[in-house]
Amino acid sequence: MIISNLHLFTGLNELQNSVSRKTSDFPNKLCDFITTEFQLQSAILFKINANNQLIFQGKSQSARKSFLPNALYECSVCKFHQNNFDKVLFNSDAKCEIQSTDFVIYESCVRIKTASESFLLKVSQKTPFTQGDREFLEQFGEFLIPYVSNTEGAVVQSELTLSKIVAELANEFRTPTNSIIGFASLLNDDRLTSNQADYVSTIRDNAQKLLSLLNDLIDFARVDGGEITGTQSEINLTNVITDIINPLSEKFKSNGFTFVPSLADDLPPNIKIDHQKLRLVMSNFLSYILYHSPNGEIAVKANLADKNHITITISNKNASMPDRNSLPKALDIMAQKQYSFTSLSYIIAKKYVEVLHGTVATASNRERSTTIRFSLPLDVVDAIEAKILALPKASEGKNKVLVIEDDYATSKLLGNYLNKWGYEPIIVNAGLKALEYLEREQVLAIITDIILPDINGLELLKKIRENKSTKFIPIIVCSVEAEQQKAFLMGAVEYFVKPIKYKDLVEVLTSYKLKKDSNILCVDDDVPTLNLIKEAISSVGYNPVALFQSSKVMETIKDIPLDLAIIDLDMPEINGFELIKLIKSNPKFTNLPIMIYTGKENFEDDLKKIDGLFTELLSKRSSNIEDLASTINAMINRYDEPTTPEEAAKQTDVPKILLVEDYKHSQIIVTRLLKKNNFTSVVVMENGAQAVDQVTKQKFDLILMDMQMPVMNGFEATEKIRMMPEYKETPIIALTAFAMKGDKEKCLESGATDYIPKPIDSQEFVEKVKFYTSDTFIKKA
Repeated sequence: MIISNLHLFTGLNELQNSVSRKTSDFPNKLCDFITTEFQLQSAILFKINANNQLIFQGKSQSARKSFLPNALYECSVCKFHQNNFDKVLFNSDAKCEIQSTDFVIYESCVRIKTASESFLLKVSQKTPFTQGDREFLEQFGEFLIPYVSNTEGAVVQSELTLSKIVAELANEFRTPTNSIIGFASLLNDDRLTSNQADYVSTIRDNAQKLLSLLNDLIDFARVDGGEITGTQSEINLTNVITDIINPLSEKFKSNGFTFVPSLADDLPPNIKIDHQKLRLVMSNFLSYILYHSPNGEIAVKANLADKNHITITISNKNASMPDRNSLPKALDIMAQKQYSFTSLSYIIAKKYVEVLHGTVATASNRERSTTIRFSLPLDVVDAIEAKILALPKASEGKNKVLVIEDDYATSKLLGNYLNKWGYEPIIVNAGLKALEYLEREQVLAIITDIILPDINGLELLKKIRENKSTKFIPIIVCSVEAEQQKAFLMGAVEYFVKPIKYKDLVEVLTSYKLKKDSNILCVDDDVPTLNLIKEAISSVGYNPVALFQSSKVMETIKDIPLDLAIIDLDMPEINGFELIKLIKSNPKFTNLPIMIYTGKENFEDDLKKIDGLFTELLSKRSSNIEDLASTINAMINRYDEPTTPEEAAKQTDVPKILLVEDYKHSQIIVTRLLKKNNFTSVVVMENGAQAVDQVTKQKFDLILMDMQMPVMNGFEATEKIRMMPEYKETPIIALTAFAMKGDKEKCLESGATDYIPKPIDSQEFVEKVKFYTSDTFIKKA
């Protein structure tokens, strides 16, 4: 109570100081104080003018972002229009036309009358307002009279620029648009008739178009308002340009387009530049040229204008530049989807070049040739920095997923998906609430936004990573803001820019759930040490199977799938050397990684007896619990590592499996499942073209083929592989995230032997792999 009162008095003192200084943000501070101290969802302060209109003064951070300084608002059902009332009056009306938050919650108003003016305080909370709440708010309203009396003149008239209004309105429209896309996607997963599926697809396509336009409007407004600046990072320039061109080249090859890149020999390998904006500028200009060209050769040249500037030129002889003085025309949905381009994209690209202190020049001639040339400043990375950049980076309740999202519709949609996938969503709308929850509960993963009402999402990531009990929890960021680099530096494992790709989100969660389901055997006759090992295993989120009697190990583990064993050497009954031999003698545990964790001295000669049967050796004297936890985590992660093609070529007498999959978390899922089930030869290729090339170099016994991939999709790759005589009968299992009617038939028609929809059912997947690699099937084939 003393601490609580002290916090209250501190807050009041800060408010008083703010009043005395007449700071412009006093109304906002007052509203934040009210929500924090009295556990309200939001608070907004209005001044009432002579026409009973509400003039916005300030709001808490948790209120809607669409309220603009000194803007006028009206409510036709308001009962406060009469002036014959006491100093403070409370009212709660569900028909109130001013909504303070995007959440479906309870709202009330308190009218406060001073000597010369009237104010309206609008508050909200998650539960209905009781008589006690009413009495408290009326008393608190009287307490606020001297504070709100001092707001006159405190609010500085903000310049309501067109850019600011556009950005606020577009941001407000973006939330319901995201909801439409999400719920349409959810509806599309149900069993629909072909007509219904077409209607839902049309709704989603139109919503996607609207969202793209809104995003461009927001970008345009932010750039025009000077809110966006360049942020340099180190990149390989040639790789970035190639990564932008290659997907477009493959996509538009059938339309008669040919991309001809020309990168000057003197381009430095590594430079410092804002690569996200460079990608956006190049992509938008290329899409613009593509949209205005019927076909032809698109030349992309990059060279150094001088040592501190790069010039990139994009041209097409068949492109027709529209009138520069006319407004951009709206694109139809199909054009927008095909070219990833809206009517504002070209203008935004030019604005971004200006933000980066660059220049743009465009030229057209009578031969319908169009050239876009832009120059950007850059810093060249020296040789020492390049070597540092090349160094490898340090790696970063079973079904509970903590969702930190203050937008009600988005959080509800996420919750629906998580429930559908078999997870238990825990939804909170603020970062500090999330930290409180993590203090008392364990979760499988965290999904968070960057923009939160009480704390910056990046700061939240930092706090989670600094806590020993939460540092190993995977954090997935889902946000409208493109802050990938910062989020990854803070420890995020994946970043989705909204609208979320839910088929990829489920793959990420599945990959981490597979890890968290890992069982780790630990055997040590010293109980305090055994408890420390259990603590280390639990701290990284795995399941300890702890035994202090080595004689009971084999009976205990006979029906338990193990991912790792941690064995002491010096034990009574059966010592560690003999126990390791016993475990390895079971075919089920032939490939089980074993860590020796011992304090025994002079054991070198004994180790020769079990040479090749253990993976890691850790001394109790030279390591602490953090070292042990990190080693455990690293050993479990070894299941994620595929076999290199060179290693696979040397392997004999084991089934060789080729996985063709472009998404990294899908690669992790399949590789982990296979290696946990003693399939030791798993080669991974990232697209169909690589797979077609790899199967000509060595023979594989089973191919697992994703059907939706860049460069060459799975359907085309399967058809090409089936044309090779040695792969006429090789089993090919199709993997696809779009388990719609007709998908299976389409996969089988392309040459697949079988079909598994994503997200993968672990048991079904392993059973099918075992069947298609069994001697019975191979002989039959």
